[in-house]
Amino acid sequence: MLAKTVLLFFSKTSSLSNFRNLRGVIDAWQDRRIQPGEEWFKAIKQALNDCDMALLLVSSDFIASRFINDEELPDLLKRREKEGMIIIPIIVRDCLWQSEPVLKDMQALPTDGKAVITFSEATGDRDKIWMEIAQAIEKRAREKAGK
Repeated sequence: MLAKTVLLFFSKTSSLSNFRNLRGVIDAWQDRRIQPGEEWFKAIKQALNDCDMALLLVSSDFIASRFINDEELPDLLKRREKEGMIIIPIIVRDCLWQSEPVLKDMQALPTDGKAVITFSEATGDRDKIWMEIAQAIEKRAREKAGK
């Protein structure tokens, strides 16, 4: 029997994610999968219902997004409560995420909730932190998939 692939949903407000499938463990869904002519709202709602994990790419734009707050987060949080769905906030840019009722109690990445953008590109620290984030996500996905 083949092991399950974990479907990962990205909640974001810009094209910050270039995640690819991680060694057959993660199938990363993002809105770029929506085909021309497809109803985007239905496609996003279907992905919210089908996903096994969700990544929240947190920035001030994410926090301010009416669509994310009114359409995506409520569905994800219901699934988290009812089904134990894994939701992982990733702090991409500095913002007041710890003041947000939905986010403040979740363990965020990077460790200590320091924004990814604050790590230096010049020294390679930003690449290193993205690698650490990917490793943490892969670990959780493997646990979820039973691999």
